[in-house]
Amino acid sequence: MLQFDLSPLIGARPGERLAFSLDEGPLWLEDIYVVFLRGPVRFTRVQGGILVEGEVEAEVHVECVRCLEPFSLTAALDLEEVVGLGGRPRPGVTYYVTEEGWFDLSPVLREQAWVAVPMKPLCRTDCRGLCPECGESLNVGDCGCSREQANSQWAILASLRTEEQE
Repeated sequence: MLQFDLSPLIGARPGERLAFSLDEGPLWLEDIYVVFLRGPVRFTRVQGGILVEGEVEAEVHVECVRCLEPFSLTAALDLEEVVGLGGRPRPGVTYYVTEEGWFDLSPVLREQAWVAVPMKPLCRTDCRGLCPECGESLNVGDCGCSREQANSQWAILASLRTEEQE
């Protein structure tokens, strides 16, 4: 469960702190699957809210952009977010503690997990991707398709040449 009772910090003086050890998973953080989340998370009362800090190690399932195969990626999630206290929305504050003092860390972790995923995740650096003709994975082996006309801008000229030879 990624919900924390921060009610002791609501009326506390700035500087008061709560610490938790996170060890969760596997779970879905809305639209990203996480195998595990491990690490310390600290909540510190600050002026106007609660500061969330942590160094969380995560293993995230993503899809390779070349071969479309799923694979796991280990990432370090650095948490540093000021959380508002109930009531009215304030500029610059995205997340809030409920009036009862509960805080759901899931949205913060989801955001950081997506930040940690590369723009173009690769299952391995030498991934060969998919054949543009038949769609077979070239990591498994050669599919046997002819790749002579891979560059379509020259395909018309190549067909004229073959007509001339006939």
